[in-house]
Amino acid sequence: MSSRRTLRIAVAGIAAAALFSLAALSTPALAANSNGASSSAQSVKAAPGKNAEVTIYLTRHGETWLNTTHRMQGWSDSPLTESGELDAQHLGAGLAEAGVKFKSAYSADMVRHYETISLALDELKYKGAPVRDKGLREVAFGKFEGETQAATFKAVTPYLTGGDMNAFLNAIVTANEGSGLTAETVDQLTARAMASLNAIAAAQAKQGGGNVLVVSSGITIVAVLDAMGADTSSLTEGIDNAAVSELRYKNGVWTVVTMNDSSYVESGAN
Repeated sequence: MSSRRTLRIAVAGIAAAALFSLAALSTPALAANSNGASSSAQSVKAAPGKNAEVTIYLTRHGETWLNTTHRMQGWSDSPLTESGELDAQHLGAGLAEAGVKFKSAYSADMVRHYETISLALDELKYKGAPVRDKGLREVAFGKFEGETQAATFKAVTPYLTGGDMNAFLNAIVTANEGSGLTAETVDQLTARAMASLNAIAAAQAKQGGGNVLVVSSGITIVAVLDAMGADTSSLTEGIDNAAVSELRYKNGVWTVVTMNDSSYVESGAN
């Protein structure tokens, strides 16, 4: 992946399904505790912006129907389960209890993302509608969309050239040849997601800074954290549903403050 740190993927068969796990392979830029909070921060140059500081609460969507059946869910979509709806509501309640107020809100353009952010913002008494941004989507799996994770891994295994996420997604791209459907590499995923986050942060900085709620998906969030220099080795099971990663942006520089923090959901549930 050139200058980016690569991600590795661990796939384990459980009841004929596979569970995906992501972790960084190199340099410890951030150390995370059990809450996902960082004990130090690593900055990376990004797009230029005004001087005002912007804090992005980058959040994964709540649990979906396809999550519960261990199926590939990238550009395909499914609604939140009852548990997923509760997590989104608890997220909003926890953020409100912590006194976090948002100047703007964005989500990927799918039902699962928009449901999550809408339910959370209702608890926060947020005025206005969140903006949908397709650049915040999950990675595209092409013809494997909706397939079981176990069957997908079996199908792409002959094309694997390594054990990291780049190799896995490249194998999916190779296996998709001739299908006419879109499948993305980590580089492609990271480029579009970072372009969206840079644009969101720069726009908010020009308006005086403040907090922004952003809802995306698990692999996308880990790819972004990795691109920002975070040590994602603690994320062995990926990003939890409705968990928050706090990112700060100032003068065109990103700083990862926390990763995979479920404390807001837990607080809002009590």
